[in-house]
Amino acid sequence: MPKTTKKQRLARLAATATTALALVAAPLVQPPSAAAAEKGSVKNVILMIPDGMGASYVTATRSFIGERLSFENYLRGSVMTHSLDSAITDSAAAGTALATGYKTNNGMISMLPDGEEPDSILDAAREDGKATGLVANSRVTHATPAVFVSHNADRGEEEALARQYIGQVDVILGGGRDMFLPESKDGRQPTEDLVQQAADSGYDILETKTDMESTDSEKILGLFTMGAFPYAIDTDDPEIPSLAEMTDTALDALSKDEDGFFLMVEGSEIDWAGHANDPVAAVTETAEFNDAVIEAKEFAAENEDTLVIVVADHETGGLNVGNTASGSEENIEILKNAKGSSNAVATALIEGAQTVTFSSYEQVKDSYYVPLRSAVRDLNGSVFYKEKNQQVQVKWNEVKKEFSLNDKEVNSYRERGQLFVDVRDLGKLFGFDTAVGVEDDELTVYLTDVDSVVSSISGVDLTEEQVDQLTSVQWPGDLSDEIGTVVSDHALLSWGSRNHTAVEVPLYAFGPGAENFEGLIDNTDVPRIISYLIGTELFADQDEVVQQILDNQTFGTKAE
Repeated sequence: MPKTTKKQRLARLAATATTALALVAAPLVQPPSAAAAEKGSVKNVILMIPDGMGASYVTATRSFIGERLSFENYLRGSVMTHSLDSAITDSAAAGTALATGYKTNNGMISMLPDGEEPDSILDAAREDGKATGLVANSRVTHATPAVFVSHNADRGEEEALARQYIGQVDVILGGGRDMFLPESKDGRQPTEDLVQQAADSGYDILETKTDMESTDSEKILGLFTMGAFPYAIDTDDPEIPSLAEMTDTALDALSKDEDGFFLMVEGSEIDWAGHANDPVAAVTETAEFNDAVIEAKEFAAENEDTLVIVVADHETGGLNVGNTASGSEENIEILKNAKGSSNAVATALIEGAQTVTFSSYEQVKDSYYVPLRSAVRDLNGSVFYKEKNQQVQVKWNEVKKEFSLNDKEVNSYRERGQLFVDVRDLGKLFGFDTAVGVEDDELTVYLTDVDSVVSSISGVDLTEEQVDQLTSVQWPGDLSDEIGTVVSDHALLSWGSRNHTAVEVPLYAFGPGAENFEGLIDNTDVPRIISYLIGTELFADQDEVVQQILDNQTFGTKAE
């Protein structure tokens, strides 16, 4: 459809704003009018989004680090997160609301169901002459950063989203170099080299932390990994900067603009930890985000015309501090022993296991049977079968083990003249924990010592039942998630979901205008208040809209 002008968009969307505000809250009694901070009183805005962080993440991380998080004392209120088509939002719809002030359907990047493409608060800041920046430790084209600069009906079209970045944002720092490179350079763009386009447009191109430490440019494209960053606790590459270091670099560059700036910083992988129900990653990624907020706070303390806002797009995982079995106890302290995430544990188990692959196998319920002779042959062993007493002797690695076909120590059956045995039972016979995985009609058997690997990285000792729990799932596909469940049990944490939830999320703010975010507000209110405070005209009837938001924050109101 033809692209409309900003004036046309404002007129068309004004009615939507009025209707949405009416649905958010209605007064029980007529409250006194709240006074908004002076319009245009804020020069710089740092919007920090801990993706997926609910209140329980803050509680758990506080216990983990042993002190309050840097933003906790600035709690202002709660934010409703529902999307246009669901009570449970995704990051695309929630991000669109935080960036543009409009609800949309899940999966859509700053685009409404009718195809309208509303401007974002970053667009408004840029049009007003301010510098702009995006920082994330996911791919920078992931849903949350993308909504501030791109438009698409499908969040998965990241190659298309990337093509809208160059020239629209001054500072871009994060992961996802593959989305900016052509296929000829192992990238995802069919032909375009967006990195070269950025360089030709005057961007300083960064690929390492060393590059970042030496830049003094006001236009930066820093893509430090081909994909997303690894979790902070799993990062062993010294050239991948932390979220705090990228935030500091962005602030140095953007603050050179005398007209001010708008910066969005996302702690992207808190959400991923929630999806995985990984308690180690959940608290360490939240702590990583907290370090970035400290950088923002220090900047704001020296620049009093700077507003810092911390608000998640939604909660992920339904995290609870405590579980049914523990009663009133918690054991978050045990997570301090961890040296890696569930992903790191799963990788170590997979890579450290001895493996055998079978194209011929039989599945009986949850058990997998393989021909004994070929299985042992593949392990460079031998088999001797004593027909008279139904005894089977297996020799492997100079160790001999015997079992009877009658006592079910090793479950087995005969078929087509072959003896099939349960691979897990066979592994146990030789003292191994045995797991399996099926892919492309092939069965891979993993022989390892689960407890020693898990305890060395996660810092917890497994019970026999927990070892069985980990070996009973498909490897590698379901292993990482199950490790998260087991470690959560040790920490006495529980989860309600592996998806997003509909609960409100806390909002924290400090700096001029922070009081305007108090009470229960909608996620669409956030960019509307920001636009008013920095003096841009992102929305039609903006002054009246903000006053209505503030009126609905006062006592004596209820959500419809």
